[in-house]
Parts: sequence; structure tokens; C-alpha cells
Amino acid sequence: MANEISKGLKYVLLIHFVLGIIIGVVFLFFPEEYCALFGIAITDHGVYRLIGAASLALGFSSYLAYKNSQWDTVKLFVQMEIVWLIGANIGMLWWLITGVSPMMWVIEVMFIFFTVAFLFFYFQENK
Repeated sequence: MANEISKGLKYVLLIHFVLGIIIGVVFLFFPEEYCALFGIAITDHGVYRLIGAASLALGFSSYLAYKNSQWDTVKLFVQMEIVWLIGANIGMLWWLITGVSPMMWVIEVMFIFFTVAFLFFYFQENK
């Protein structure tokens, strides 16, 4: 079908779903244990739990987009994801520059990967 999304975007959505669920569960239910791995002292568990909830929602949205596969439907999700990731990259870089554990670069690299991937597929699918 001409309006169907590419296999590449389907793979990105599937990877995003899996990582979103994993990160969501970790931040929602185990923020202290996760942050202890990186030497980050938690002063407010609520912020980490909100990040977990957002990750679960975004991850599940990727699953829904993956299952739908029609660009007209998936497009709105990809647009929302791009906006979220640009903001997340700004916030994460700011956090990293102010001295948080260097191990948090793992998450930032993941954010950068998904930003580039979603932007690439947005422009490719929009042709």
C-alpha cells in the first residue's frame, strides 16, 4: 500500500517500544536502585516516577503506531515524538553539563539516536 510506513520506521518504532517499556518500568518502580548505579542521589522520587510514566506512555504509543503502519495515522505520533525528543535532548545535555554522572550519556546517546531516526523517517515518509 502506498501510504504504508517503511520497514525502517517500523523497526525504529519497535525498538522505541521495547526501550520505552524497560526504561519506564525502571524509572517508575525502581528509580532509587537505578540512580544508585550511577551515583546519583535522589531528592525527589516523584520526578523520576513521572519520567517512568512518560516513557511507558511514549513506548506504548510506539507499539500502537507500529501496529497501525499507515503514515497518515503514524505521522502525528512521529511529530509528537520529535518535539519531545528535542526538549529531552536540551534538558539532558543541560543536566550532563552541570555535572551529573557521565554514565547518563548512555541515555543521551539513546535520545540523540531516536531524534535523528524520527527526523529522518519523518522527512522520508512525508515525500
